[in-house]
Amino acid sequence: MPFTQAAIEILLISLLIAIINAVIRRAVITKEDVKNMQEAAEYRRELMKAAKEKDVKTLQKLEKKKEYFQKIEAKTFGKNMMIMMISLAVFFSFYYWAMARYGMGPVLDVPPGLYLPFVVVDGKVNFFGWYLLTAMSFSLPINKFLSPKTPSMLGDMGGAKEVSKNK
Repeated sequence: MPFTQAAIEILLISLLIAIINAVIRRAVITKEDVKNMQEAAEYRRELMKAAKEKDVKTLQKLEKKKEYFQKIEAKTFGKNMMIMMISLAVFFSFYYWAMARYGMGPVLDVPPGLYLPFVVVDGKVNFFGWYLLTAMSFSLPINKFLSPKTPSMLGDMGGAKEVSKNK
């Protein structure tokens, strides 16, 4: 499966787009935002635990803090939406240029029998399929390296966790 000029160009462009998106995220999300998101994730985790255990006293206590965490989540949601809109603008600028340049023709041939949904069509990889593969391959490692650590929406399950010195 020799790489074509188009495949190499798309690979480099998807790398560049991943770096641009990670830099934008790093510029917009501050350390304070990360701290606030961690607090909100901890609050959600406690709320889910109390609801699961049907601990009415803890639920009432947490309910008093609900408005504060809703404000935090609204602020960070706004920043995340701004990042998403900028990222989409960058992607679509590239996408329209790339569609005009590469069209829907194949940029790579794949070995017989290999099939990846949305990527391989009739033994060939077109522009969008190749971009999809390269973008997914680059985005996660670059974001892990360049973006500030952000907590998971699920709390401890894979998100960043700050260890307090007071504990």
